[in-house]
Order: sequence, then C-alpha cells, then structure tokens
Amino acid sequence: MNRSNAHDIRHPGRIVEAVALAALLFSAVAMVAAPSTAAAAPVPIATVITAEVPTGSVLGKNVVVGAILRDRAGSRLAGEHLTLFIEGVQLQSQSTDAQGLASFTILGKRLDQATAYRLTVVFNGSHGYAPSTVNVTLTILAAAIEIRTVPPLPGLRFTLGTSSALTGPDGVAALPVPQAGTYELTADLNPTTSADSSAKASFVRWVDNVFTQNRTIDVTGPATYYIGLTVAYRANVKYVDLNNQPVDPALISQAEFSTGTGTNDVVLNSQTKLSDVWWTAATTIRAGQVLLPSPVTYRVLSVKMHGADVVNRGQQSWTPTENGTWTVQVLLYGLTVQTQDALLGGAVSGQIKLTYPNGDIATKSVGQDGSVAFENLPRGIYKLSLGSSLTPPTQVALSRPQSATLRVISYLDVGLVLGFGLALVVMLVVIGRWSIVTRRLRRKRRSLAVSTPADLSRPTV
Repeated sequence: MNRSNAHDIRHPGRIVEAVALAALLFSAVAMVAAPSTAAAAPVPIATVITAEVPTGSVLGKNVVVGAILRDRAGSRLAGEHLTLFIEGVQLQSQSTDAQGLASFTILGKRLDQATAYRLTVVFNGSHGYAPSTVNVTLTILAAAIEIRTVPPLPGLRFTLGTSSALTGPDGVAALPVPQAGTYELTADLNPTTSADSSAKASFVRWVDNVFTQNRTIDVTGPATYYIGLTVAYRANVKYVDLNNQPVDPALISQAEFSTGTGTNDVVLNSQTKLSDVWWTAATTIRAGQVLLPSPVTYRVLSVKMHGADVVNRGQQSWTPTENGTWTVQVLLYGLTVQTQDALLGGAVSGQIKLTYPNGDIATKSVGQDGSVAFENLPRGIYKLSLGSSLTPPTQVALSRPQSATLRVISYLDVGLVLGFGLALVVMLVVIGRWSIVTRRLRRKRRSLAVSTPADLSRPTV
C-alpha cells in the first residue's frame, strides 16, 4: 500500500468529500443534459371521443352504441382500443375500424330496467395519442306487453303486475312493464256488469297452448299474446209476413233457433224475455300457429203459431251482431170468406167462427156484402161455421192466400122447406081425398047405370 492510499484510508472524511464532489459533478452534468433530453421527447397528441346512443330503446332489446375516436385535428384514428363502461362497470373493448369507429352491442338482458343508464367510453392513450373519455346517457323505455283478443272485442280488462288496461275498439290492450321478470297476467272478460250490457265474452284458449284464463308470463322484452274468446250479443227478433208487414210477437207461441252443433241453441216462448237471451256470434279456432275467429250462424228450425209451423225448417239464417235485429219472415196468409144462402143464394149475416188447427177459435162479424176477411193465418186445416145457421162446419185447407164460399142453411131456409113440404103434404092429402071422392062418385054412377034398366023391364001391377 502506497502512502497516499494509506493516507486516504486514514482520512475517511476526504473519501466522503470526493464522493460528494463526484455526485455534484454528476448532477451538474445531468442538469446540463436534461434540457436536451426533454426537447427530444414528443408531446402526446390530444384525442376526442364522440359517442351516439339510439333513442327509443326498449327494455329487453339489444342496443348498439357507436363511438368515434379523432385526434385534435379531427382525423379519425384506426386500430385504437376503446372500452365501454356501464354505470362504472367495464362491459367490453373494441378496436376502431378504418373510419375510427368502434361499435358496442349491449345485450337486452343487461338492460333489464326501464331507466337511464350512464355509459362511459374510455381511450387509455397509445402511439403518441393522449387518453380521452366521454360520458353519454342511454334511456331505456318500458317494454309493452300487448294482448290481442280474437275476435276483436273492446272493453276487456287485462292486468299485469300493477299495470291494468282495457282493450280498445281493435281488441288490443297494451301493458307497460318497467322491469324484466315473471308476472301474473289476469283477464277480466266482462268488467261491465250492468243489466243493459249488450256483449259478453268467455275464454277459449291462448294461442301458445295455455288453456287457463289467467296465466304466468316471463317478461324479457316486448311481446304479444293472443287470447281466443267466444263472443255473445243480446239481440232482437222481429217477425214479418210475406208482405214484410210486422206480425205481433205475442201471436208466436214458440220459436226454435239452432247453430247446427247442438250447442248455443235458442228457444223463445211466452215466458222468455229477449233481454235474457244471449246469441253466440263467434268463437275461436286455431289454424297452424294463429287464432282465427269463427262466426256462428243460426237457422230457424220452427216458429209455432196456433199450433202450426209458419216457417220452412232451416231456410232462414243469421249471424248475430251487437244490438242487431233478426227479421224472420213467417208464412201467414189471408182468407176471405163469402157467405151464401144455400137456398136463396143471397148473402147471410151473422158471426163467422174460424177454428184453427190447434182448436183455437176466432170470431168475426160478416159484412153487409156477406164477406169477412181473416189475416195472418198459418197454413193448415181450418173449420168455418156461421153461428146463425144450421150448416155443419166447412173445412178449408189453407196454404196460400185464398177465398172460400160458405154455403149456409139458415132457419128461413128450413122454414121455407118445411112450409113447402107441409103445403105439399096438404096438397097431396087434398089430391088424395079428391081422388077418393072421385072414385066413389064413379062407382055410384056405374051402380046407378046398371040398376036402372032392370027396373024398367019389371011388369007393373
């Protein structure tokens, strides 16, 4: 070891000073070199992100968000990574395309509430570009659950959760759902219970093979449910004759109407109130994957009047309508009766009695001309008689408008006949008596003629 080194070791303070001096020189050099180094490093270029969200987005539907990355000069930047956050939670990252656009698809199941979501698109910076961020708001609307009635019927109430709605004239009810989930769907098919309601519905089925009126559904977004119904209306029946003139319904003892299926048939009689009768207008059938309305047609089977049927079975048909009127034409005819004295040939007055096929009796007075008219008579066999005559009832087969002559034997006729007969008897008696007297006279004369010659030939004394 040389002296100097030994001296250095023996004096550690000098070593510290040397080290400090070296550090000072290094710092000075660094300070001199630092400005040249900073001048050599490039400044990051500022960037801007613009993001677009769709309007009218609905609960449960996928949403596409677009973001464009540009530099401070407005040039679009390709191949850069952008990241999407929803309410601060990272969702996904996408690279910008040649147009600087990155598209983010948000699945509907991620947006399960009708609310406003805060979206953030972040660029972390790279390749000499400074980081940037943009915030946008995505508003999600409530999903609409649509109920469609088949056939369309207004005024029906459907409830889903806490939402309730009535069907409109098109038979559609829309129920908003603010959050995805499982809900109870209930149907009130006859919310109006007033006595004057003119329509009612009954459940048939749902198109998706659910056969209970109320059901549970899973709401994940907008959806449409079809419910099949049977619809019935109150309706009126009007009877007219062959001339389309009204016929008093009180004359109809019973009327039968049938759909041909054995169900929903209607029987009207004197005890039935039309306001109590519901006519099925349509029901629902499934054809493939859809529900279709099936109109119901009624046919007249019979209309009874005075024991006779006044319609041809099955010839008249009708599909009921709300507050509609079925005009039924009945086969009624007029009968004009002319009275005629059987002996004298003149008109006979009095009361004509008409006996219907079921035994009902109608009486009318004969006019001055000896005629009387009966209207609205059902086809059938009738009996006619005049109260002031001795003529037995005359039968008339009525199947069309017609006239009939009633030949009457009156008491005058009987008196005349009896008088004529009595006169004839008297005359015969007189003639008979005259004949007897004449014969006696003739015999007497003959006897006188015989006895006279013998007397003359007898000798006298």
